[in-house]
Amino acid sequence: MELNMDVARNLHSGELVEAEELWNMDVVDKDAYVCRGCATRVFPASYNPAVNKRRPYFTLGKGNHHAQGCDVDGENTIVSRARQERVGGSDGFPMPFPSKLSLSDAHPAGPAGHASAAFGSATLAAVHAAARGAARRQYHGHTVKTIRPLCRTYINFPNDRAYLPLEIPGVWGSTYAQLFWLIPNKKPAFFKNPRHLFHAPIRWKVEPVVSDTHCELTLSAGQWDSATRGYLSLCRLRVDWSGWSDTRRRTLLHEIEAARAESVEQARRDSQIKGWLFFIGTQDRTDPGLFHVDDARFICCLAARMTWPERQLAPA
Repeated sequence: MELNMDVARNLHSGELVEAEELWNMDVVDKDAYVCRGCATRVFPASYNPAVNKRRPYFTLGKGNHHAQGCDVDGENTIVSRARQERVGGSDGFPMPFPSKLSLSDAHPAGPAGHASAAFGSATLAAVHAAARGAARRQYHGHTVKTIRPLCRTYINFPNDRAYLPLEIPGVWGSTYAQLFWLIPNKKPAFFKNPRHLFHAPIRWKVEPVVSDTHCELTLSAGQWDSATRGYLSLCRLRVDWSGWSDTRRRTLLHEIEAARAESVEQARRDSQIKGWLFFIGTQDRTDPGLFHVDDARFICCLAARMTWPERQLAPA
């Protein structure tokens, strides 16, 4: 069965492009993308928010296949195994993974040992050769422009979080386990360090509060009362989007709706699926239950079953 892809490579620039970025494009060039592991053409799908309720993705198209030596389809098997055990080792990781968030406007780098620039300048034969060479090696991380690939890696590789390196400028930590902080179900308190890559389930029962200056989202995290089995108070995330374009604002709201639809659909098969909000934010200085984010690159919403096999403790 064909595996839809959430990342592809721009054929002209060599840049890795997240499928969700298609929401922000005025015009989507259907012929501009290739598989990130080989030079096989892939096609954007489900990217028109006015028509498509589903999250965008890239597809090979009917009857097409990845080039020999490309193991993008095989990554699904690795992810399934990663739910049960650690898949990385001292010699590297068996598939590409993001290890650094870039805050510059420059194109992010490709995986170590992979000539990403070749996609913009070399012949297709040379590109195929580079992809086959990369497939035989272990990966040691690459740079990305938004937190979404980081969050997918955190979700998919729970047993590797303590070992996978990760660098986010301005945020403490050097591994996935250190950098991702779960907002706990207890009375909000001030963290020693107010800035982290936070995550918590989103509260679907409460609609986003939207204004010209911000969008406020309610989280299923806060002071939990075990006696009544309900929340006494809920944490909130305030997204300052006063400097965002209208397109960026619509993209955020559309991603939240897409995650809501995904979580409802997937929960029919797995009741542990929730909609998770991830954000690099700062805890409010006066209200410990309020968090702030102002950069569109620093927030995303994904449906997932979350596990913490390393018994990760809630932040203090």
